[in-house]
Amino acid sequence: MRRREAGFTLTEMMVVVAIIGVLVTMAIVYMRGRVRPIDVANRVGDLAREASRRAVALGPVRANVAVALGTKSRTLITATATSTGTPAVHTVVFVLWRLQEDPTPTVAAGNWVSVEQYRTDTSVDVEGWFAGPVGHDVGSSADWSTWTTATSPLQCRPDGTCTSVSVFFQSALPGPTCDPTVAPTQPLFEQCAKLAVMQLGGAISTQTNWN
Repeated sequence: MRRREAGFTLTEMMVVVAIIGVLVTMAIVYMRGRVRPIDVANRVGDLAREASRRAVALGPVRANVAVALGTKSRTLITATATSTGTPAVHTVVFVLWRLQEDPTPTVAAGNWVSVEQYRTDTSVDVEGWFAGPVGHDVGSSADWSTWTTATSPLQCRPDGTCTSVSVFFQSALPGPTCDPTVAPTQPLFEQCAKLAVMQLGGAISTQTNWN
């Protein structure tokens, strides 16, 4: 009489693995923290850093192409905004582009090629932007129509420096105001964030307020 061997069958093992996979997925979904404004600011900042890095790696734009296009920028970032809900929450798709010259050296032409993109989370409102590394007390604009490949205010050159711009973020949930002229009554870490791209040295920084 043969003794039955102990152990699990392949089918049983597959079922156990599938159950574990479902439980892990559920845990990730339900335990994940809410996306904060600083998280979105950091992600857009990473895109700007990548634009600077690629600009250096790709090198100078060919002279005839730079003259024809009117720019020496090697990379740039565009933005397309949409708004939903009441009060409106503005989400933005930021896209990183690189300039690719025509392979024929004598042809003064080039095309912008998309590299990667990031869509902001709906739990964070992209309040606006301003040309220059400034605080929100100077003002901001909600007009993203100039963020195209032809007129983007955020462009990076082969030396790694980028044009200066500030982008302001706030939580879509009600909370303390991010207005820097109003003294905060509680920490703004969960409520506000700012991305500042500074031309001098190509510095890119984020902070949890609008100053």
